[in-house]
Amino acid sequence: MAPPNQGRLPVDTESTAEFVFILVLIWMVAGPVSGAVLGVQTWITSIVAKGSYQVESTKNLAQQVLESSEKIKGYETKLAKQELELTTLRQQSRDTNKLRALLGLKSKSDRKTIAAEVIARNPDNWFNQVVIDKGTVNGVRKGSAVITSDGVVGQVVSATSSASVVRLLTDPDQKLGVVISRIGLTGILSGAYSSPAKIDYVPVGTNVDAGDKIMCLGKGGTFPENHPVGTVSAVRRENNGAALQIEVKLSENCYDLSQVLVLPPLE
Repeated sequence: MAPPNQGRLPVDTESTAEFVFILVLIWMVAGPVSGAVLGVQTWITSIVAKGSYQVESTKNLAQQVLESSEKIKGYETKLAKQELELTTLRQQSRDTNKLRALLGLKSKSDRKTIAAEVIARNPDNWFNQVVIDKGTVNGVRKGSAVITSDGVVGQVVSATSSASVVRLLTDPDQKLGVVISRIGLTGILSGAYSSPAKIDYVPVGTNVDAGDKIMCLGKGGTFPENHPVGTVSAVRRENNGAALQIEVKLSENCYDLSQVLVLPPLE
């Protein structure tokens, strides 16, 4: 009779246990490794995704900046155009008001008057002369007074048939008899280019105050009597101390002239 275990494969329990132990060890090692690999993959994927998002975001931001810059340029151009139009309208309004004032002055004058427009001035002698668009055919003569409703401008020093040269009151060579209306003091006013005009040789002790009005004396038949000339801006002693010098702010801005009235000398 054969033994009971005969015909079965022999089982080595120690080998089996070793095999199971190896599998468990592999599982224990491979599990964290695979998790780490997965973590690394996830981290790399996250960085790539974040980088792509930042690139796209930067691109969108750059596009927005460019669009905003174009809009700002458009607004600046529009604003500059509107400011130019506003300046033009203001200048036209000033010219219109000046023209109305000149027409009013012309209608009230008992002398012959000729309306003229400033058409040229030389940058080299800006405070010396201007050219007007009226000449001898219009009745303008050498020596004619030139004024505006605000004040005296100057005097015609030469005239052709269609244009005339006016020497401005700001030119030191242009002299004008004036009177300080509050005290009745007379004097000779001369220009000083862009600086205030002046009246020299005023007696010391004269009661002259800043703000006193200076009017045209008008006794020679050329300039209109009592037409505005300017106001006293300062009073100081001459260098020798023997007399006063009066500085005068002119009523008319000879730097910005457009329309004027010409008054030929009285016969």
